Amino acid sequence: MSETHGGSTEREGFSEDIAQLIVAVRALIGGHWDLFRAELGAISRDAVAVLLGAIAVITLVTAALLGLLLAVFMMVGAAFFGSMVWGAAHVTLILLVAAASITSSILQITAQRRARSFALAFVGGAIGALLVLVVFGGSAGPATAASLLFALTLLLLDLLSGLATFDMQRFTDRFRPLATEHELRTTLDAVDELREEAATAVAEEVGGAVGAADAAIAPARKMVRAAADALREIADRLRERRAARDEGDDV
Repeated sequence: MSETHGGSTEREGFSEDIAQLIVAVRALIGGHWDLFRAELGAISRDAVAVLLGAIAVITLVTAALLGLLLAVFMMVGAAFFGSMVWGAAHVTLILLVAAASITSSILQITAQRRARSFALAFVGGAIGALLVLVVFGGSAGPATAASLLFALTLLLLDLLSGLATFDMQRFTDRFRPLATEHELRTTLDAVDELREEAATAVAEEVGGAVGAADAAIAPARKMVRAAADALREIADRLRERRAARDEGDDV
């Protein structure tokens, strides 16, 4: 009894040790997980702060550069065209034209269509300068400013109208491996042709084999048929003799 009690006590102690070990492992894993979540939260906060700071810096630098650009154009407008309003109008149209040109290039508007826009802008600028000089009797400064204004306005309007010629198929084809698709389709067609040829050849070979097998077993089939016919005739004769004997017995 003492040995049994001691053995059971040892087993209970070992089970408690295992349970404590499992609890310790769980606590260790939980501690690492809590530490990871805390670090991840700190990293996320730092990443968000860095991102917001970068956005703020980029926004401020862009605004400063735009302000400088606007100031330069306004100074040029005041010096050459007699009014800062010309410079503000020109810089606004130039930025819009640049945005429309980039959009036109991204959307794969044809080069001929974009060339037409610049040609129309040149003609419009020349006509605007002539109108100011001849009709309104303006000086060279206002005439040049009006010419640039008309040219940039027509260029912007025609570039925007050219976006209506956007071809979705042509745009999406840029992001598709057309050459690979063509080669893959050619390979699949070749595989289909080979499969059909192989199936036809196999059918011909099987048909030939079946025909040869029929030709090989034809004599055996004839012998079997002849034996069956002979046995059938013998059976018929035996039936006839038995029937005749039965009739004689009755008489």
